[in-house]
Amino acid sequence: MLRWYPASWRDRYGAELDAMIEDSLEGEQPTVHFRWSIMRAGLSERLRGAGLIGDTAPPSGRIRGGAFTVLCGWLLFVIPGIVFAKLSEHWEAVTPRSSQHLPAISFNLVQVLAGLCVVAVLLGMTSVLPAFVRFVKDGGWPAIRRQVGWAAVATVAMVAVSVTIVIWAHHLPAHLRNGGSAPYKLLGVAWMLLFAATLFTWSTAAIAATRRLTLGTRQLKVAGSLAIAVALSMPIMTAAAAIWWGSIAAAAPWFFSGAPTGSPSSPWVASLLGALIVMTLASVVGVAGLLRVTGSWRSLRTV
Repeated sequence: MLRWYPASWRDRYGAELDAMIEDSLEGEQPTVHFRWSIMRAGLSERLRGAGLIGDTAPPSGRIRGGAFTVLCGWLLFVIPGIVFAKLSEHWEAVTPRSSQHLPAISFNLVQVLAGLCVVAVLLGMTSVLPAFVRFVKDGGWPAIRRQVGWAAVATVAMVAVSVTIVIWAHHLPAHLRNGGSAPYKLLGVAWMLLFAATLFTWSTAAIAATRRLTLGTRQLKVAGSLAIAVALSMPIMTAAAAIWWGSIAAAAPWFFSGAPTGSPSSPWVASLLGALIVMTLASVVGVAGLLRVTGSWRSLRTV
């Protein structure tokens, strides 16, 4: 149970907590409620130590934690974003030209903001690259070797499946590539899961490394500014995607079922609804990180 707490906390208070647990239990087995209370307190200490909650961490730690929160929200946002991009392919071809103005604006807004978010994440990585190089030179590699190893395995697996899909697609007729082949669809699902695993493992490695870096005030300001931009973009993209769905549902509902133009069709698509729900949740996470960054911004400026 003590391992719910961070190692640094255990080094200082572990013996006291161990004694308190023994006194509280009086030789009895811990109940589920007791275990839950220890787990909850330990996770709170981990979040507090990472600068994600509370005010005990310095402003630099709180901004770093807020930026990490935004990054996690963005990673959660990417997968439903890809689902939305896939489901919205070629919508112009079956939508009356007179009704394309609103969906075009919302669809293009999603694309532009998604591209800007990718650029922001890459700029954030670039800004901490010198500190990362110093970290590796100073012997920090063993601390992140396991995380990087898992990320490399996930990447190799994703590349292998990607090559398989490309080769297989060249030998399939169009109707089988577009949902007519169950094995091909399953392989596509496997690729999506591997893509998510690759994002998760590399992000875990990046966060593990960045937590150990010594960043200057200027680097923290850059990371905080980029995190604010990404956090603001996510709810805007979510709203734009919902507007696109509503406008296409009104102008060309047959698009969602693949029915002939003008056919009566239902605009409800479970996968699209699920994507919007996850995008909304990811936006909430991003806004939480945004509030963390902005709440500590003034304190950092006085440092």
